[in-house]
Amino acid sequence: MEIEKELGRIMGGYQEACVLFTANKLKIFDAIAAGPVTEEKVAASLELSPKGVMRLLNALTAMGIAEKSEGRYKLAEAWAPFLTREGEHCVHQWIRLSSDLMPAWMELPKFIETGKSVKSIMEMLGNDPHDMRAFIDAMHHKGLKATWMIARELPIGDYSNMLDLGGGPGTYSLEWAKLHSHLKATVFDIAPVLEVAKLYINNYGLADRVSAFAGDFHKDDIGKGYDLILMANILHMYDAEFGIALVKKVADALEPGGRVIINGFCTDENETAPLQDTLFSLNMGLLTDSGRAHPMPEKMAWLEQAGLTDIKSFRIDAMPTGVITAIKNK
Repeated sequence: MEIEKELGRIMGGYQEACVLFTANKLKIFDAIAAGPVTEEKVAASLELSPKGVMRLLNALTAMGIAEKSEGRYKLAEAWAPFLTREGEHCVHQWIRLSSDLMPAWMELPKFIETGKSVKSIMEMLGNDPHDMRAFIDAMHHKGLKATWMIARELPIGDYSNMLDLGGGPGTYSLEWAKLHSHLKATVFDIAPVLEVAKLYINNYGLADRVSAFAGDFHKDDIGKGYDLILMANILHMYDAEFGIALVKKVADALEPGGRVIINGFCTDENETAPLQDTLFSLNMGLLTDSGRAHPMPEKMAWLEQAGLTDIKSFRIDAMPTGVITAIKNK
């Protein structure tokens, strides 16, 4: 490894992120999707500076996101489904969420000095329903790939009554119900989040099989009789004590022979890999009082303490990477 080159890559990493964030915010991707188009035309349509647009488009071209020929630009075909607002795999809100996290990361020294969070997720969202919707939409976009990859590895079709605990927009429930026509699911989350989840349920046309159940899993009953319970993107928000209690609550709600699936950020035993999960653990320090990417063996131990068996773990090429599953004895 050339150390100077690697240092340069790390120190300059924020620059490419800022190019992506800016192009996303200013709707540059949609403006060049039907290209080729000049920077002057893009600037005029979006009321931006031609000088600034040209430099941004040149940077996007260098990054492989855009293409340039004879002074005209267009969005690279492979990127269009992800970056245009009507794209099949649109990640606009996910990019926006990542951009909104940058101010918190600029306060990383404060967290390291004090050990205290610098901002909360709810503070970041404020009381603006548009920001809340953007956050939930980002969770949906980010979770899609994970739903498909988990469904390839685990027999989701063996189950008929699913609880999607803290399910947000209901992404996992909806995608799995779409795959398996016999599967019914309940999305459990707080009422404001479920207002958005209901929109997703209706958009999927699955209101007959996917329902919304408002509650707070910190204190409320989550129901019983489920043969499949999913906990996605939950446990890394809290400390180990709460994680153990919530896993026990889930185990009690599960029918004998039923399965628990945990999908979340989790490091290895040494808490130094994978890099993405280790960085996310820092992210949780910035935004929560006690959250972290708990090591995978630690979460597996929680399942064992709850009396579950056949505990297995694996990683998927999605975000989040970690998957742990267990069965309740018949």
